[in-house]
Amino acid sequence: MSFLSGQDIGLDASAPGRATTPLRWAWLVILAIIGSDVVGLRWMHESAAIVGGLRFPVAILALSGVAAVLAWRVRTNRDTSEWSSRFADMSFTVQWMVAFVAFCVAAVLLSYLSVAAGFPLIDGQLVRIDEAIGFDWIGWYRWVSHHRAISVVLSVAYATGLVQTMVVPLILGLTGRRSEMVRHITRMMAATLLAIAISTPFPAASAFLHFHIADPGTASTVSSFFPLREGTLRVIDLSDMQGLVSMPSMHVTMAILFTWALRRVPRLAVPVAVLNAVMIVSTPSQGGHYLLDLVMGAALAWAMIRIVPDNERVV
Repeated sequence: MSFLSGQDIGLDASAPGRATTPLRWAWLVILAIIGSDVVGLRWMHESAAIVGGLRFPVAILALSGVAAVLAWRVRTNRDTSEWSSRFADMSFTVQWMVAFVAFCVAAVLLSYLSVAAGFPLIDGQLVRIDEAIGFDWIGWYRWVSHHRAISVVLSVAYATGLVQTMVVPLILGLTGRRSEMVRHITRMMAATLLAIAISTPFPAASAFLHFHIADPGTASTVSSFFPLREGTLRVIDLSDMQGLVSMPSMHVTMAILFTWALRRVPRLAVPVAVLNAVMIVSTPSQGGHYLLDLVMGAALAWAMIRIVPDNERVV
């Protein structure tokens, strides 16, 4: 039996808008992460306060309302036209996006707790590995910084990671590729949790902090790292969430998964592949990653594609 069969993920035409088994499993995982976050936050430094998080429950409630309306529209409509099918796709997509948004917020908090665990840093070992294979991080960073046009292109490509995180599953779902959307979100969730599991005992502060880079948009993007480790961060602002997982590089993992997910979408496959190739190149200078971070990120993406294979026809 294949992983995530067409019937399991809701491709049965008799129930096109129904939240089916994998979505229920996704919510169980999300609730488990939220439970871990609550316990961890109470343990961390006499309870850390969370601020700036109102927009997320509001967004989730709004999306849930849209999903409910669309699901009702699908259930009560007996029309077999193309618009009926589009409503079914929208209903299915929004239900999964609600879960995915909730997962992303919960996973970021979990990554903060992993940093607060305070295991010994491995930046020194990562720098030595870079040197052993002939990669000079400081030299590369300075070269990129001195070439303004290249720096801008790499910065833009790196910044698309967050945008693509939400846009890619929407494209898949709204174009009727439900099976691929579910597999893509499953890969993203599993990769994120595995990256946090790896980085917890093997944390890296990032090359920005290790080499004391103070340029705008560098160390400031991971400014919460040392306060979390030292127990001085008492307020977590969800409106300014930071990606604190350095090894493996989730930007590399995402770049590969985005490209893989959209490879069958006409007119998008090639541009997306080029964009994400540039994003991978941008990770050392724009994301403060060591080369081993990139290798581990690519290995993580490959593992997700193998574990969650495309064994069903994309619809």
